[in-house]
Amino acid sequence: MFSEGDDESLIMETASEIPAQTNIASVENTPLTEESSATTIQLEEEISASDLYADNSPAAEEYIFKELTIKRGQGLMDALVDSGAERRDAFNAINAFSDHFNVRRIQAGQKMDIAYTAQGDLSRIEMQKDFDNLIVVERTDNDYTSHIEELPSQIITRHASGIIEDSLFLAAQRQGLPQVVIVDLIRIFSYDVDFQREIRKGDQFEIFYERKLSEDGRRVQEGNILFAKLVLSGKEINLYRHTPEGEDFADYFHEDGQSSKRALMKTPIEGARLSSYYGNRRHPVLGYNRMHKGIDFSAPTGTPIMAAGDGVVERASWYGSFGNYVRIRHNGTYKTIYAHMSKYGRGIKKGVRVKQGQIIGYVGATGRVTGRHLHYEVYMNGTQVNPLTLKIPSGIKLADEALEEFHLVMANTNQQIAQAKSHILLTQNTPDMSDTISP
Repeated sequence: MFSEGDDESLIMETASEIPAQTNIASVENTPLTEESSATTIQLEEEISASDLYADNSPAAEEYIFKELTIKRGQGLMDALVDSGAERRDAFNAINAFSDHFNVRRIQAGQKMDIAYTAQGDLSRIEMQKDFDNLIVVERTDNDYTSHIEELPSQIITRHASGIIEDSLFLAAQRQGLPQVVIVDLIRIFSYDVDFQREIRKGDQFEIFYERKLSEDGRRVQEGNILFAKLVLSGKEINLYRHTPEGEDFADYFHEDGQSSKRALMKTPIEGARLSSYYGNRRHPVLGYNRMHKGIDFSAPTGTPIMAAGDGVVERASWYGSFGNYVRIRHNGTYKTIYAHMSKYGRGIKKGVRVKQGQIIGYVGATGRVTGRHLHYEVYMNGTQVNPLTLKIPSGIKLADEALEEFHLVMANTNQQIAQAKSHILLTQNTPDMSDTISP
């Protein structure tokens, strides 16, 4: 198969992996890097199509196997023909393939496994659609059919905790957490925490999340955060993942059943310093006083910037003194603006719908600026307002039977975390018997 596309004294480490629910097993912690919340990581060399067909039967020996890699500027038709397929066969196979995938979205570097008969006829195409599914196109007589095969996998869980010395992002990174998980961790707390003013040295974090492994253990995909905790100046904030009955999507809830989600995040960036407030100020470039209708966050170039809420991108382009600029319409009440970015997030353009916490760009110094920072504005009913004093409506609060159901989910998650912690202690206290001499 194939795929698409220290400071140790300051860290309190508690990291382990166990299978979800009741099965407990240790899994090696492998450092990972990802570019998005849906990143699949290839850990070892892929299994070839010949391995899948190798059943030592006479029929299997009649096939010729090839691995096809899409080249830059190459379409699927040209790739199949270049690999040896007749143009008519390639056309019919692509028609069948299109039932499950838009072939126009195939990108350079995409791999496929191809099988030909001994006579040179295109017999089978395999392409991994996503982590869980394989697209298979097969020849039947003189035509082609396609179907989806589910790829077996297992879900394990990881538990980690640490002490914040500088920022939550760096503290989590030192614990070996993948970037996609760290970004999600920051996102779910962004409704409750002002990362610029409330994070202090010595604060703590804890996280319990899922990781999906392929059956052969060669591929891994980070999953959902089931529980997360921040201890800020001694005060705990606990969040549990839960999908209330009748709802289509999961949310994160406090222990009292109050959803953490709000219309807008308090801040759309983590690990930054608030460098300029809303109101009158002396402009650093123009040299005279003028109204500053937003707030500025100073941060290193490339720091991720998140959409403050769900919405539609109204503009994503260069905009005069604002440089690289994004404006998002969240609903009939709110709009947010992000300026001076070094570059845009993947797929961010006018008309695209974005989710709260999605990366829409990265800190930069484009436009009329003196240094790298994010300029952030909020409009309410068409009027610019101070993002720091804006009162954002809170989300739903569970009650009655819905609250009781949530408390059962909490209890189950807490039990899994306790098992994870006890497994760590058991592993740490197991004596080394390698030097034991048998009588």
